[in-house]
Amino acid sequence: MKRFEGAQFSRKFDRGGASYSEAVHVSCVFDNCGLSLCKRPEKMSKVKRISVQGCYSVNSSVGPCEFEDIFIHDLKTNPILLIWSSFFRRVTLSGKIGKMNINAEPWGFCTDIDVLSRFSNARAEFYGATDWAIDISQARFLDFNCRGVPFDLIRRDPETQVILCKDEFPGLDAMDEGFNERFPEVYSYLKSFSKSGDEEVLLVVPLAAPKSRKDDWKGGIAELRALGFIKD
Repeated sequence: MKRFEGAQFSRKFDRGGASYSEAVHVSCVFDNCGLSLCKRPEKMSKVKRISVQGCYSVNSSVGPCEFEDIFIHDLKTNPILLIWSSFFRRVTLSGKIGKMNINAEPWGFCTDIDVLSRFSNARAEFYGATDWAIDISQARFLDFNCRGVPFDLIRRDPETQVILCKDEFPGLDAMDEGFNERFPEVYSYLKSFSKSGDEEVLLVVPLAAPKSRKDDWKGGIAELRALGFIKD
């Protein structure tokens, strides 16, 4: 297995169709890099059996990519790691993780019905053969949003990483008048969820964030659970 320690990767771009496997990255920096920047599911690069430990992602992004048997521990991101329509099979995130968004769309503001349908079909086929997708139960995120990954295939901490379903959440009107003042960030998140077409959302306490943000999310989730809107 190849080992990269303290390596600097700058302006490295993969346009899809590549394969990467059997490597360990320790204390590496990825500066303005792009992985699997493709626009068709059949062009998705494949990444297997890779370990990433104590690395730093700067102004980098991940396009539609297949990940399998990946271990990521202590990943710093600046300002955020955007991941577009990637598929995950046995990917573990642990330790302190920076801001990370996993998006269902293959790129920002994609509205092409044919492209979205092709990725949706490929996603269903991939996860139909997947035992579990992502384990985030031991991760402490600065921020984490996830769409496009089946939530029943995500291993999570049931106390700080919970699923809220629309058929169990009657809406913001069910919250008392002071909820938005006590938990402004959770309130804003729920407001966006209520307006979206999503049927469920993953709420994750940002355990690596300052205390005020952690308390906002912990308190908001506790109140949702007390009201019976979160079942697990």
